[in-house]
Amino acid sequence: MTAIIALVVLLILSLVNLPEWAIAPGKAQEVAKLITINGARDSSKSGHILMTDVSLGPVSPIQWLFDKTDPNIDLVPSSAILGTTPPSSFIPAQLDEMKQSKQAATVAALSYLGYNLDIIHGAIVAGIAKVSVVSSILHPGDLITRVNKVTISSAEQFVSVISGFKPKESVTLGYIPAALVANRGSSNSAQKVVSVTLGSHPGEPSKPYLGIDISNGVSYRTPFPVSISTPGIGGPSAGLAFTLGIIDRLLGGGLTRGNTIAATGTISPDGSVGDVGGVPQKTIAVERAGAKLFLVPPQEYKAAMSKATPQLKIEAVSTIKQAVADVEKFGSSSS
Repeated sequence: MTAIIALVVLLILSLVNLPEWAIAPGKAQEVAKLITINGARDSSKSGHILMTDVSLGPVSPIQWLFDKTDPNIDLVPSSAILGTTPPSSFIPAQLDEMKQSKQAATVAALSYLGYNLDIIHGAIVAGIAKVSVVSSILHPGDLITRVNKVTISSAEQFVSVISGFKPKESVTLGYIPAALVANRGSSNSAQKVVSVTLGSHPGEPSKPYLGIDISNGVSYRTPFPVSISTPGIGGPSAGLAFTLGIIDRLLGGGLTRGNTIAATGTISPDGSVGDVGGVPQKTIAVERAGAKLFLVPPQEYKAAMSKATPQLKIEAVSTIKQAVADVEKFGSSSS
């Protein structure tokens, strides 16, 4: 009987998850294999630019004991990973962030190389609340470009304009559907118009409410199709690596001069690099993959240095221009 009880307890301890998640080194892979550019004069020869991720997930009590003794694994409260996102929505949200990251990387890379993308700025729908007055109208990825006769160029401006109305007032929203935001092609009828009656904010009834999360976004036209295949990969942290990968492909694979470099960081359409998490674990992953240079956001320089060996050079970058310059400088010094 004692043995049976012990077995049941052990089974429970191995199956029940604690309110903590483990962040462990993931894998690093070459972005060139994920990028397809049609109709451009790109070369099949490519540099070695790596993106990287972390192994992330909740832990059982037994797994917690093992992870606690591993210096390369961090244990953090689940709230630090999920925030206010329900666990069931975490993966879809991560996949949506990846989609937006790939779009931003395409814009940043082609803009850096001097292509005219006919960019339209706006406020992109990042998510829709459970209680929303536009749940049957707008969808994640739609780019709002106009409120009544006011042209919208940023999320901040959109919030400011909407806050000037009262609940139950009607407004006209102009937007580009998500399917047309990335590479509008030659379509001149991409923008749609819809009338919306504003609701009351759940916490402050006197304020107008739509029930959407928004961020800055852009719509663009590319001179040739660019696609990045990332099945099952989520999050925005590969944006910098994707941007460098597209640039490298269009330069014929000469950016890295034969070196293996890695990068992590979000990317904005204007080429600015943003902060990411799990950098100590990513540093371990890229060094295991043979990288000699690792580009990280300035906020994560110390975190990367804490795990890097003398064989891996760490550079902090805040823009794609700086990132390209550092890669070229590294290539010159090592050739």
